[in-house]
Amino acid sequence: APEPEVKDSCVSVEDLPHCSETNCHGLLRPHVVWFGEGLDQKILIKAGKALENCDLCLVIGTSSVIYPAAMFAPQVAARGIPVAEFNIEATPATYDFKFHFEGPCGSTVPEALSL
Repeated sequence: APEPEVKDSCVSVEDLPHCSETNCHGLLRPHVVWFGEGLDQKILIKAGKALENCDLCLVIGTSSVIYPAAMFAPQVAARGIPVAEFNIEATPATYDFKFHFEGPCGSTVPEALSL
């Protein structure tokens, strides 16, 4: 999270990314969902279909406490599909999963994928 008391945490509006379309130049929005926002139902349906058909699920760098995403991997694990969690620490869902790789994802994921 940004630290407001740190001087360089403030970014001027001019330095933020803007739309390059003619006559627009509005601020660009990152492709994320902010806390408190709803998720696009089409995306949730697409995610659900992908999860129904997967034969392995990787959970990388999440607290596993923000819903609805926090329910995806446990639902996959409940069907007997292996789930591998990569995280700096255990989460509330860790014990639902077949594999847990503890440590920085930048090193644990490449190491596990090279096996």
